[in-house]
Amino acid sequence: MEGPSIFLAAEQLQPFVGRRVTKVSGNSRVGIDRFQGKRLTRIFAWGKHLILQFEMFALRVHFLLWGTFAATVNGVSVTGDYRRAGRPRLVLEFANGEITMWSASLRILDSSDAREEYDFTADILSESWNRRSALRKVRTHGREEIADVLLDQSIFAGVGNIIKNEVLFRTRTSPFTKVNRLSPTELRRIADEARVFSFRFLELRREFALRKHLEIYGRRTCPSCKGTVSRKVHGERGRRSFFCPVCQHTGPQRSNRSRSSPAPTVKRRTRRAH
Repeated sequence: MEGPSIFLAAEQLQPFVGRRVTKVSGNSRVGIDRFQGKRLTRIFAWGKHLILQFEMFALRVHFLLWGTFAATVNGVSVTGDYRRAGRPRLVLEFANGEITMWSASLRILDSSDAREEYDFTADILSESWNRRSALRKVRTHGREEIADVLLDQSIFAGVGNIIKNEVLFRTRTSPFTKVNRLSPTELRRIADEARVFSFRFLELRREFALRKHLEIYGRRTCPSCKGTVSRKVHGERGRRSFFCPVCQHTGPQRSNRSRSSPAPTVKRRTRRAH
């Protein structure tokens, strides 16, 4: 699950804030009995982390590559298309419903305010996201492929493989290009597009319309030149890139045109709700 999906999850789970856990189950070995009877005080997202804050500790959830969750409030699903069969990692039941998590990495944080431990200047969806800081970090990875650097959560927290592919296609950048081959202007365009498309991803997830609006990820034909889309697993992270070898050539990118838009202004009321 990528950052926008986690951001949306934090919104969907707000009905449980202020409630106490009435029953806990699951196959996790992190000591889940600790949740029994505890009151959930806050739910927020940071990058790919979903954090459930209790009074004296917090639960950090990372859904890795294939994890997911589902939740119901008063018998009605509030999470749409996440549900999965199989034995869950964790189930938290409340008087008004339940949260079920599958294939997730769970970690207990001994903190009464876990939000203070996160750097929101790196969170691509945060109002505090700092492009200048991100670009400064990017430039320290000059010999790495831009596809790898976009997935670095200390720089672009929340960017996953779908966002990476879409951003590089929209900026006409080859995923194999080394950072030191990109001009400052091109790096700024990539950073800005990462933020723009992350917000677009979020809105499409709310509408259950993400897949049909992706331009390159999972596609066979380039929407621009109508050529064949290539696929390759590469880089230090070993993730798959979908790219057009014509529109995203592997040479110096300085003459390429970008279609990125100005970064959006984040509404403060949205982030504070988490």
